[in-house]
Amino acid sequence: MAYLQPWMLWVLPAVLLPIVIHLLNRLRYKTVHWAAMLFLLKANRAATRRAKLRQYILLALRCLVLLFLIWAMARPLVGGWIGSATGGAPEAIVMLLDRSASMEARGGEGQESKRAHALALLTQAAKQSASSHFVLIENVLRQPLEIAEASSLATMQICEPTDTAADIPAMFRAALDYLAQNKPGSAEVWVASDLQASNWRPESPEWQDIAARFNGLPQGVRVRILDLSSPPGNNISLSLKNAELRVRDEKTGKAQLSLGLELKTDSGRKGTLPLLFTHDGVKSQVDIALNAATQRQNLKFDLPKAEPGWGELELPADENPADNTVYFAYAPPAPLKAMIVGAGAAAQRLRIAAAPDKSRADRTAEILPAASAGNIPWKDAALIVWAAPAPSEAVAKPLQKWVESGGMLLSLPPGGGETTGPLGIHWAAAETAPKTAPFRVTAWDDLDGPLARTDNGAPLGVAKLEIARRQVPSGGGTDHIGAAFSDGRTFLLSHKAGAGQVFACATLPDIEWGNFGDGFVLLPMMQRLFVTGGQRLAPPTLAIAGEWQPTDAQETWTAVETDRRRDWRWHAGVYRNGARFIALNRPESEDAPELVERTRLPELLHGVKLTVMAGALELKADQLQSEIWPAMIVLTMLMMCAEMALATSRAMLPVKHAPKGPASHPPTKPEPAEVRA
Repeated sequence: MAYLQPWMLWVLPAVLLPIVIHLLNRLRYKTVHWAAMLFLLKANRAATRRAKLRQYILLALRCLVLLFLIWAMARPLVGGWIGSATGGAPEAIVMLLDRSASMEARGGEGQESKRAHALALLTQAAKQSASSHFVLIENVLRQPLEIAEASSLATMQICEPTDTAADIPAMFRAALDYLAQNKPGSAEVWVASDLQASNWRPESPEWQDIAARFNGLPQGVRVRILDLSSPPGNNISLSLKNAELRVRDEKTGKAQLSLGLELKTDSGRKGTLPLLFTHDGVKSQVDIALNAATQRQNLKFDLPKAEPGWGELELPADENPADNTVYFAYAPPAPLKAMIVGAGAAAQRLRIAAAPDKSRADRTAEILPAASAGNIPWKDAALIVWAAPAPSEAVAKPLQKWVESGGMLLSLPPGGGETTGPLGIHWAAAETAPKTAPFRVTAWDDLDGPLARTDNGAPLGVAKLEIARRQVPSGGGTDHIGAAFSDGRTFLLSHKAGAGQVFACATLPDIEWGNFGDGFVLLPMMQRLFVTGGQRLAPPTLAIAGEWQPTDAQETWTAVETDRRRDWRWHAGVYRNGARFIALNRPESEDAPELVERTRLPELLHGVKLTVMAGALELKADQLQSEIWPAMIVLTMLMMCAEMALATSRAMLPVKHAPKGPASHPPTKPEPAEVRA
């Protein structure tokens, strides 16, 4: 037997209070032997026995009342038929199954995955409610599926593992929609999840609406959560950041494949890590030196030709096999074109940073004055750098449409006083630093974005920037601060707009504004934005499993790296359609270790009847437990009624004998006896 509030068991000594009170009451009286009373005691001996029995029964009932009350407040859990009988089987049970990639982590004594363990627990619990109607909602399709036999859960294809993420709020909404449409008399919602924060999104405001809808249901639905969370173990995850094919020699066609990887370890493990590398079906091994909890690694491979291809990288087996493999596909790069809207020396430096090699026909950059911004070739542009005042309305609309379709926009200060820029950028008034104390950037994101580390892991020279003049940008509430000055003001911010992104930098590559134009930060920053913006100009080769969909529903995509049948909707892998390849990988959020604290669950589902099964990974399927405190409260009330009835009943009271002798002669009053204490 387990307890949801075991701390209440510390109050159990209070059960002895009635006995203590009884003993204290006995100490209040002093026994005095009186010869005349011996005859009365012999006459009332039978009545005295009944009185003692009555006192003992009352004492036992009062102790049991306290015992069951404290026991009920500890919220005990029991399993088997006892839990089913005390709780009662609801008419409908909606099961929410999280089968995301993180649920494949092994846990429990049997070393089975969390998903498999959850299915065993759900199956066993369903046996205790055989008369209920079962409905399954999983995390990919989120469509209610009625189940005839709950014992078949473990063998159903819809319960198999996936390489996707889970949207727990959306699953709750699907359950609420089913309950609202079908209106069962009584219902419960069973949730099996590892409480991963990226899937639960506890900060989302939609939980208020979910709780309100639950509280508005006439059935009074109860929610039961199987907590399958576990502390970090000896696990290493592998994720792919990018796969880029670069042409090294246009004459010979030789190319180089660059793979950006990220490795995360939960245990701080260090040492040499072997990776199984598969390229176009040929296997080999690559050794990586692991020396940090989160490590970026760039692998480069020379290729004889710049042709489409695919491959995969695999870690040795560990606690979670779902995060050990990444897939990649690549194709020859598409021609990229950058448009610089501005004038002067700053525009020239921006053009050179975007296309420094004039011999490369696949990387070009062009300068346009602000008055000619309407002539931007929207379909061909990969990157637009706006170093001019805010665009006119005739240019702002196509510019916004272009960004939302996947373009990358970099906005730079227009100079002067406080003003606005393109797509919601707001510029503060320009500031000039003292000559002896230039503005310096002291904090920046060196893992992601345009200021990330280089391929060999070295940081960019952002700390070497000496900004003589700045104009701080700001935007909406969803901005990401990519870099900041020492005084906390923003140096680089970004926000998403549709499929594209808008960046704003607080300085110009001009000698009057500082050394930003020297190139040690500007060049890699521009090149990364250029490549990212160019992804919209060619069919994608990398995507997220569960999020990617073919542009044409009639297209047929088949798995390449395996002969087994694989569904691109929820399985990672390399898929092929004609000459095109697409590599699908699990979402990076599935590698995040953050969990939702159990204490937050009642807050998310405020007012909902909620039971959280903590430590569910340690339970065996036949030990699944239910709360029985309602039955114990009923027993407590019955014992209180029995105690009250016995305390007021005359059946157990001593019998008063009628005086002997004629009724006409009342008994004489006895003389008072002398009592000596």
